[in-house]
Amino acid sequence: MGQTFSVTSEDGEEHVREVAAYVDRTMREITTRGKVVSSFTAAVLAALNIASEWHKLRQNVADIDATIERLADRLATASEPPGGVKEKAIRNG
Repeated sequence: MGQTFSVTSEDGEEHVREVAAYVDRTMREITTRGKVVSSFTAAVLAALNIASEWHKLRQNVADIDATIERLADRLATASEPPGGVKEKAIRNG
């Protein structure tokens, strides 16, 4: 929104620029949609929108992890011999 900030990050300059551009786009979308006048208000609303997106993505990852775990359990069960009895090697001697 026309402001410049000096940022230090271990993630690299390209990453910082991409994140800053995303925040800037989000703030601009908010200001064009409504009656937001203050850049502070736009920043707070952008932060809330981005936090909401992050929270939904985190929940999606948790749901996917649970699905993978359920499918892995089903696969393990399906690969067991019938009756759940595993064969044992018999040694002579």
